[in-house]
Amino acid sequence: MKGNFSVLFVIDTTSHDDCSAVQRFRVLKAGLEKLGVRADLLFLGDYRINSPRILATVNTPLFLEKVRAYDFVHTAGLSLIPMSLNKHLANFKMVCDIHGSISEYELTKKGILEFSGNYQWIAHRIAWEIARHTSDCFITVSDPLREKMLSEGVAKEKTEIIYNGVDTELFRPCQIEHNGVFTVTYAGAYQKWQGIENLVDAIELLKAEKVKFKFLGFQRHNAALKENIKRRLKNKAELFDYQPRVSDKQPESFLQKLWESDIMIIPRYWNPATPLYCNPEYVRRTFGWLPTKFAEFLALGKPVIVTSLDVSANFVEEYNCGFVCDPSPQSLAKAILEAKRTPQNELRKMGENARKVAEEFFDQRVTCKKYYEFITQFLN
Repeated sequence: MKGNFSVLFVIDTTSHDDCSAVQRFRVLKAGLEKLGVRADLLFLGDYRINSPRILATVNTPLFLEKVRAYDFVHTAGLSLIPMSLNKHLANFKMVCDIHGSISEYELTKKGILEFSGNYQWIAHRIAWEIARHTSDCFITVSDPLREKMLSEGVAKEKTEIIYNGVDTELFRPCQIEHNGVFTVTYAGAYQKWQGIENLVDAIELLKAEKVKFKFLGFQRHNAALKENIKRRLKNKAELFDYQPRVSDKQPESFLQKLWESDIMIIPRYWNPATPLYCNPEYVRRTFGWLPTKFAEFLALGKPVIVTSLDVSANFVEEYNCGFVCDPSPQSLAKAILEAKRTPQNELRKMGENARKVAEEFFDQRVTCKKYYEFITQFLN
């Protein structure tokens, strides 16, 4: 397969950001380049006028030279607004990427009653309304999110599900001897809906158990949370600051710490866009979240503990690659204990199943080939 077109990925953050949307774009870019497609990234937050993000449109004269060199411009979030204007001035097809809930998107940044939260909701609602009328095709990460798009009037033939991909050559199984203590690891961001407070509460319930915990990914703005966790858990947990995804050649690398784990955990909790009275099954069917870290954990060949709030639970249940629990400290603690008491050969089988799921559904070669085949339909 040889690419005969080019794709520019545009995101409304800075090139220093490493959020899930940036990771999604970087994986797609790398996969397309292996297929011979010319691809690049454009970060709107790197331009002088970048706050609030909705004002990025005034940089249009600076964008034009860049976007005119590409056949497709792949957008997400508030980058939809300036790129929709550029579409009228340049000759490209526009891909709209819905990486999270549509009307609820970005309420997770602030509380619903705060000005910033309401501004984000209005801005993203405007972006979505513009995208519905100007985008040539649409992709998203799960069936529920696709159904949401269809309910808002998008034609089904213009949509496709492209999972968050993972480089399975980088994220791969590697058996490393550690201290023999059953080790549970969380790696990722630390927003409230990641469920870190619940996980810490669960760990306190397991004080008497011989279980070790690792928390990876703390950034400067997480300093207070990090200190609080350190104070509460003491030597029960190891805490590590953010590290980029690097190769295993570095002995203290991000991957090294993951390989030393027995099981990974994603303790997701309700976010500010989700009513707390919702049944977890309803949330899973309606909101359709699928964390980027999930694919990476599976690719490591590690079983995973997930809560019942997002689509990752479907994969864990169907393919027997871990444990599903409710988003509460008691349920998390019970799942951790169940994993610890599971015979090693069963855990190993779960890890093998996890790797197979990663290779079948999330390998960047699989997701990018599907993406390639989908958007070529719109080239002419």
